[in-house]
Amino acid sequence: MKKIIGFLFLIVIVLIFVFTGSGKGADLLILNWGDYMSSDVISSFEKRYGVSIKEVTVDSNEQMYQNIVNQSAQYDLVVPSDYMLDQLMQEGLIHELDFARLENYDEDIFVPELTDLMLSSDCNQYKNYCIPYFWGSLGIMYSKRKSGVEEAVLEYGFEVLFNQSLLPNGSKVGMYNVSRDAIAAAELYLGYSLNTTEISKIDECLKLLKQTHFDAWGTDELKKDVSQGNLDVALVYSGDFFDAYYSDLEAEQYANLENYSIYAPKKHNNVFFDALAIPVTSTNPDLAYQFLDFMLEHENSYTNAEFVGYCPTLKSVFDEVLVSEDWEDVLSIEAYNPTLILNYPESRAEVYKYLGNDIYAYLESKFTTIMS
Repeated sequence: MKKIIGFLFLIVIVLIFVFTGSGKGADLLILNWGDYMSSDVISSFEKRYGVSIKEVTVDSNEQMYQNIVNQSAQYDLVVPSDYMLDQLMQEGLIHELDFARLENYDEDIFVPELTDLMLSSDCNQYKNYCIPYFWGSLGIMYSKRKSGVEEAVLEYGFEVLFNQSLLPNGSKVGMYNVSRDAIAAAELYLGYSLNTTEISKIDECLKLLKQTHFDAWGTDELKKDVSQGNLDVALVYSGDFFDAYYSDLEAEQYANLENYSIYAPKKHNNVFFDALAIPVTSTNPDLAYQFLDFMLEHENSYTNAEFVGYCPTLKSVFDEVLVSEDWEDVLSIEAYNPTLILNYPESRAEVYKYLGNDIYAYLESKFTTIMS
C-alpha cells in the first residue's frame, strides 16, 4: 500500500511540474508591454480555440531582447518595436512569416502610409517577419498651466528641449533616460539622421545632452509629471501621452485633461511601429499563427484599439476610428495620427534602424556617464 501511495504521489508531483514547473503555464505565451492588449480580445481567442494565453511584460525593447536571447521562457509571440525587430531578424531570433497561413492577411490590409513606410529602405528588410500592431511618433508633451509654454512648443518643437531660453523662466524640462531616444532628441534638434553611425555626430549629440540641464530623466514617469504639473515639457512617445490621457479619462479627471497636451513636429520626426512576431523560442507556432490571423480580424483589432488607445494599423479599423464620434476628442490631438507627419510636405519621417552592436555599445557606455 505504501508503494502504491508513493507511486501515486510521484505521479502527482510529475503532473504538477508539467503544468506549472515548466514555466510555460499556458498554450500561448506572449512577451508584451504592459497594458498593451485587451483582456477581452485574449478571452475571446481563448474561448474560440479552447486554449489559455499568458502574458509576460517588459518596459523596454532592450529588456525584451534579453528575455528572448536568454530564453527566459518559451515565448510564442513577441511585440518589439521597429529597430528591435530589425536586430532580432539580423540575429536570427525571429522566424520569417509564412503569410499563406494567414487567411485574413492581404498586402492592402494596412493603412497605406504605413504600408509605404514598411516598403521603404528603412524597413523593407524585415517586413516579412512581422504583422504591424500599433504605431505613432515622438512628441513634446507639455503643460498648459504656465503661460507661454504651449506657444513656445508649437513654434519651436524639439528645440525647446535644448534651447530652454525659448521657454518661460522657471520652466522644468524632462528627458527620456533611454540612450536611443535621448540621442534621437538631440539629432532632431541638430538636424541629423536618427540612424547616423558617424561617431563625430553621435559625440556632438552626447555633448549636447551632457551640457543641457534637465529637471528629470525617466520614461513612464515623465508623462505623469507633465500631466500633474510637476514638469512643463518632456520628450515622450505619442503613446505615453495617451496613456496619461486615458488614465485621466477613466478616472473622470476631466478638468485635468485641459491642463496638458502633446505636439508631434511634422517636418522632421520619428515615426515608430510595434509589431507581432514569432520568436525562435516558440513551441506552439501553429497557435501563434492562429493568433496573428485572429488579430487581423476587424472586430478584434477594433476592440483592441479601443482598449490600448494607440493608432491602429489596419486600414478598416483606422477608417472607422476617423468617422466615429467616440474618437472625436482623441482625433483632435494631431499626435494620435502619424499619417499627418508622413503626408506633410517635405516631411522627413524616420524609423529607427538597428545600428549594430558596436554602435549600441558605444551609445550605452557614453550615455551611462551622462546619467551618472
